[in-house]
This record gives sequence, C-alpha cells and structure tokens, in this order.
Amino acid sequence: MKELLDNMINHCLENGDFVGANAAVYQDYKCIYANSFGMADREKNQPMQMDSIFRIYSMTKPMTAVAVMQLVEQGKLHPDFPVSWYLPEFADMKVYDESGKPRPAKTEMRIQHLLNMTSGMPYPNCMNQTQKDVAAFYYEMEQKRGTENEIGLAEYCRRMAEIPLEFDPGTHWDYGTSADILGGVVQAVSGMDYREYLFRNIFSPLGMTETDFYIPEEKQHRFTAAYEPKDGKLIPDTACHLGLNDYRTLPAFISGGAGLCSTIPDYAKFANALAHGGIGENGARILSEKALEYIRTPQIGGESFKKDQQWDSLRGYDYGCLVRVLTDKAEAGTIANLGEFGWDGWTGTYFCVDSLEKLVVFFWVQTACAGTSPAAKLMRNIVFGNL
Repeated sequence: MKELLDNMINHCLENGDFVGANAAVYQDYKCIYANSFGMADREKNQPMQMDSIFRIYSMTKPMTAVAVMQLVEQGKLHPDFPVSWYLPEFADMKVYDESGKPRPAKTEMRIQHLLNMTSGMPYPNCMNQTQKDVAAFYYEMEQKRGTENEIGLAEYCRRMAEIPLEFDPGTHWDYGTSADILGGVVQAVSGMDYREYLFRNIFSPLGMTETDFYIPEEKQHRFTAAYEPKDGKLIPDTACHLGLNDYRTLPAFISGGAGLCSTIPDYAKFANALAHGGIGENGARILSEKALEYIRTPQIGGESFKKDQQWDSLRGYDYGCLVRVLTDKAEAGTIANLGEFGWDGWTGTYFCVDSLEKLVVFFWVQTACAGTSPAAKLMRNIVFGNL
C-alpha cells in the first residue's frame, strides 16, 4: 500500500495539483501509513512535515456535531426542538418569497435542520437574496475584524437570525452556516464559551494539544501557507475567508463551521474515536455509540438530495449530521464500505471513517476550493483495496 500511495501522491504533486500534502491511514488506533510531500510554504522553502498545521475549515463541523450530540444524550438539547428554545432570536423567522419579499416561515427551524443543513441558512454567495444578505454581513464582519467592535459568536447568531431564509426549514438542502449557529446553541445551553466547551469535552479528554481557533506564536513556524488556483498556477492566498482572521490571534468569532486549525496526528485522536464507537485510544469516551450512530445516519436521501446538491464529491453519498455518509458505492465510484463517513475542508483537508474496519483515512493539502480532491478519491480506493 505504501508504494502505491507514495507513487500516486508524488505523481499528483509533479503534475502541479498541489504544493504540498500530508497523508495518513490509521487502523485500530495504529498509524499504518504516514508520509509528507512537497512544501508547507513554497515561498519560504519550508518542507511539509507531519506536524505541519493546516486550516481545516469545514472539518470543524463534525466536532460541532459531536458537541451537539453530547448535550442531546445529557438531556439538555433535543434535535426535534425549535432553535428558538435555545436562541430566542430565531423565533418568527422570515423567508424570501419568489418576488424577493420576506414572508413568515411556514415551518419552524429545529435543531435537526441545523444538523443536516436543511435550515435555509446559506454561506455568502450571490445566487439569491439570502446569500447576498449573508455576504453583506460577512463583509461587515471583515471590516470590524481586529477592532473593538469585532463581532463574536453570540452577536453573529443574533445578526444571522435577522436575515430571511432562502427556503422554509426542512424543505431543501443547502450547505451553509448551520454549524456556526449550532456553536451558538452549544454555547447558550452549556453556559460556557464554545471554544472552552470543545476543550473541556473533546480536546482535553482525547489529549488533543494541536487543535485550536488560532495558532500561538511558538507554533507559527509550522503553519502551512495557503494557495489558490489562478491562470493554471497555484499562487499564495493571503485572504481571510468566512469571517475568520489570520489565525495569529484568538478571534472573537468562534466558528463551529470552519474556524479550527490542526495537524493530522492531533485530529486523528478525534477521528479514531469516531471509528471506535466514541472512545479514544486513551480510553476516554466522548460520545455514546448510539449518539454516534445518529450522526452517521443518512437523513436527506433520494432524488431530493440529488437535486439540491450538485457536488461531484457527494455522488453516492447522503448527508447525516454535518458529515457525508456512503449509501451507493457504484454511484460514488468507491470500494469503501457502505456507511463510510466523514467530511472535508475548503482548502482540501479530507478524512473518512469506516467503523467496520476501524479505519481512518486522511489526505490534506492547502489549496482553495479543493474539498475532496481527485487525489483523496484515489487514495480512498487504494487504501480499501489494499488493507
């Protein structure tokens, strides 16, 4: 397996698909493959190392799903209850009608709508009025970043609740800001800052010391540069996206949807717990097996999901609680086991979990808009075909 993976990844690197990459495979908690390729920072001539720190963007979301389900199994939260029971500003939500005018929502937004991205709360884009409103708000967040008026998580939730939804909750699927709102829900229900909640209930129990919403100065030399494709080349990307800062200081906005940075060995402590029924290698249980099963249960399904989402990376997959779940091997073109689940980040940080094999696969690059890259798909089949 090592030779096959090394050859494939080196070929992609030589082809200019990415500047650098880290890849690893864990089974039964043990690392059975790990290698680094290319550069962590091309401009500084800094080679990639296994302890290089990546922006993981949406790989933050599965941690938010676990945080929510922890509160569910404690009886402090319920997926079927209205969001407004925990964040009152989400009562009486509006929806833009076909003429672009706000009208009362026909269905009340529930926690489950946030967990499975059917809330009607999108990311900032320009395809409809809701997305445009969200984009304007994110621009305001960027303008206030680093000032005394910087927008924090609680204010973020209040402001997002003022924006009319793009559809009635539960009627469609659209990938968006739901996990960030869930971070606000966890913060309100637990009575502690969302970052503190994650440290107390996930990071510290599992012994995770390299995962956070910013990178301290003493670790900055391990921080990977980001790149974006332009005119057939990969150029440095120095912009701050999705309301986030430059990771050098702790942000006011603790993003449960995209804010974390990590390393593969550190994130593996979390992913391995997912592969082993919620139990980390150190014996710490972060979630019950039943709650974990709820996370990886397909929740959208059928032609509706296929119509609403157009991502090639999700062909053959359904959506659970902030994770994809494999339901059709042929359509996905994968030899992974049915039920394989996981997610990826905007800059190409990918992971998948197979509970049957007690297996976790990682492929991380630092390229904007990469998501589940072709190399990640190739790696997945190599691993499952050569265990």
